Amino acid sequence: MNFQLRVWRQKDAKSRGRLVDYDAKEISPNTSLLEMLDIINDGLVTRGEEPIAFDSDCREGICGTCSLTVNGEAHGPDHPGAVCELYMRKFRDGETITVEPFRAKSFPLIKDLVVDRSALAASFRRALARRLRRIRF
Repeated sequence: MNFQLRVWRQKDAKSRGRLVDYDAKEISPNTSLLEMLDIINDGLVTRGEEPIAFDSDCREGICGTCSLTVNGEAHGPDHPGAVCELYMRKFRDGETITVEPFRAKSFPLIKDLVVDRSALAASFRRALARRLRRIRF
């Protein structure tokens, strides 16, 4: 499968960002979107260019660090599901796919597709602390 990727690139939070086009050629339908970004990055590094910054951790649909906006939809068109479980078979051959970071005040952009999720982690810690206070040992 072949795709035209439009990926948000931004050096840092203060710089102006823009969508940059990349060709993704001969991609297996069983490749995840994150694996396709890895393939694009391999080519960028080989050419001496800056790779696309993006987050991923477990790549098993559990942790949520891979959260992105794909074609204007949070996590992409495969709901419910995480971007790491979004496979290219969900798209048409030759399709243009736009990949952007989450856009929310609570998740400020760090670089390219990476956002600061510390507000979410702090919220989880507060919720866990409340729950633990209610448990009697």
